[in-house]
Amino acid sequence: MDAPFRNGRYVRYACSVLADCGACSLPLDPFDLASRAGIMLLPLSRVESYPLWVPYDIADSLRMTIAVTLSYPTFCIVFRDSDVEPDRLRFAIFHELGHIFMNHYRDFPETMSPARMTDPSLEAEADAFALNLMAPVPIVDVIRYNRPQQARAAVFGLSRSAWMRRLDTMDRDRAFVDEETANLLIYIFHNYLLRRRCAACGKTFIDETQADACPFCGAAAPDWDL
Repeated sequence: MDAPFRNGRYVRYACSVLADCGACSLPLDPFDLASRAGIMLLPLSRVESYPLWVPYDIADSLRMTIAVTLSYPTFCIVFRDSDVEPDRLRFAIFHELGHIFMNHYRDFPETMSPARMTDPSLEAEADAFALNLMAPVPIVDVIRYNRPQQARAAVFGLSRSAWMRRLDTMDRDRAFVDEETANLLIYIFHNYLLRRRCAACGKTFIDETQADACPFCGAAAPDWDL
């Protein structure tokens, strides 16, 4: 029987990971986040140089996807390191981290077995976790409200298709973000959201007062530096 899609849990887990991992700017770096969590990331080219280490046919598995997680004896994510667009690779790694952080391997060990077909609900949860980690609802809302021209896929490290999915699921996911969590994430990303760059002198600064002028040379309307 398929695992249930636990609506809303992926939002709370993603927000908790953001608060715990020390993230303060976008786009998130999956390699840094995995390192902080103690999860090893290995390129496929390196794994293939040690074929006796591979517990099952990883290369064959990666023909159908970009990354795959090994859960024994410790968590390790193997990813294709050739012919993959950076945004797709970033999302694929965060998707695999979603399986780990959402406790899929603990709660559904038989379903997550490499020998089993993927479970649609768990895959959807991992996708939703990745979207909420890379483009958290409160941060997307702040950018879209204050600087709509800056709200674009590249800011969050998403492909265009993933960004459209993010926009389509904003209302659904917003219902699971309470005011305390929203304020915490905005506080964490405070300096990032207020960072500006002056086109005249090239200097970067934090516009705490939103004075709309460069404090170094006085030039008006410096660009937001997202």
